[in-house]
Amino acid sequence: MDARITKQRLSNMLSYDWLKIIAAIAVAVLFICVFFTTVKTRPGDNQVFTVYGYRELVAGEQAGSLLDDFKKAGVFSYDILDTEQETFGTGQYAEAAFTARRSVMKGTVMFTTTNRTSEDDPSATVIKELLGGENHALALDLDVYLNDCQNYLVRFFGEEWETGTLDKAEAEACFQSRNGKDRRYRSEAKKAEGILQEYDRLEQLRKDYSFVKQCVNDGTLPYVDVADENGALRHKAFALGKLADLRSYYYYTETTTSGEEETTIASSSNICLFLFRNDEDEGRSAKYVENDLRYEPISYVRALVERFS
Repeated sequence: MDARITKQRLSNMLSYDWLKIIAAIAVAVLFICVFFTTVKTRPGDNQVFTVYGYRELVAGEQAGSLLDDFKKAGVFSYDILDTEQETFGTGQYAEAAFTARRSVMKGTVMFTTTNRTSEDDPSATVIKELLGGENHALALDLDVYLNDCQNYLVRFFGEEWETGTLDKAEAEACFQSRNGKDRRYRSEAKKAEGILQEYDRLEQLRKDYSFVKQCVNDGTLPYVDVADENGALRHKAFALGKLADLRSYYYYTETTTSGEEETTIASSSNICLFLFRNDEDEGRSAKYVENDLRYEPISYVRALVERFS
């Protein structure tokens, strides 16, 4: 039997079967896409750590890689599956873009400034326009937040949380409640691995919280106060002016005049950071906290201090 492939036979096959071949390829590609979409773990609520820069801030040379660097270095816990960064600037559609993101509760932390916005009113600043009055609920109250974090640690380490031993049963129960149906942990081996990661998450949070609390106490991270709708001052942001190298991450420009000569410099002295309120756990008993990942910014803030101070 002559089964040789000739130009004539190949031409005949393609003349009659090319539609079948294309259809088969299309079906195969569709199957592969559906398969990987189905098995891939998609980040859920609070599993994406998103950093925003606001108004006059400009992203520095480290902005493009810093979050990836932090993720690879283990700054975030195992349950942070992705990171994002966006700088809104002062363009025509910047405010609309920011409003759109917040309408779907996107954003974990935001860099902004205490720069003045009015020559006539010394008290008018960027952060006060953003968070003042009834808008204060956009950001977490740092007094309450840090106290909540400490109570969260007490839940797992006891009243002597700084030196106490981790309650592994409570940590496992926390893991099961949050990740019991997660596709990443379908096998018993993977589930056991995840529980160990949960132990590490809580141990690391204890270290990071102690570090940040010390920075607050020693003045490395002063608070920025903003008045609510009743005029009461609330600690709404960390002032980052003492992080001298922060301008390689975010900066704004200042113009100084000496005689007839003007000089523009990059500065970060008035930059501050606030935490978005994305849940209803503020002030809630630690036992009933639903968003365990609400304390990831603690680790991020520590990493900023260590990187840029």
